[in-house]
Amino acid sequence: MPMDARDSRICRLIIIVVTVAMAGLFAAMANAVLVVSSIAPGAILFYICKRSVAEIEEDERDARVSEQASKVTVAVFASACTLSGLILIALRNEYPEYMYAGFALAFSACALMILYSILYGYYNRRYGYEPYDEE
Repeated sequence: MPMDARDSRICRLIIIVVTVAMAGLFAAMANAVLVVSSIAPGAILFYICKRSVAEIEEDERDARVSEQASKVTVAVFASACTLSGLILIALRNEYPEYMYAGFALAFSACALMILYSILYGYYNRRYGYEPYDEE
């Protein structure tokens, strides 16, 4: 049954809320099998709902906005993880139990930036970026 972009967005939002609520309930019950089994049907329903849109819902402007939002999100998240990790590592004398969490945050931020750099280089070569030649 085809639907418009607004109905699809509402359908996907409802699916996300129900899936997260079920997964949270099963996680509180400490049952990992039910958590995984609640996520799978939600993902399938999400895909079906997204696929049934009758109209085009993304244009070049949306793609560009999404690119910018993703880039800023990665930068903010990496900076926050790095700063939080360094603070937790610096407080290792007063709170030694947080030191490993600080290292995990700092190394996660490093891994995120390395992954970003690798993917940036890959897509830069794939789409044939030529640096601007100033004369």
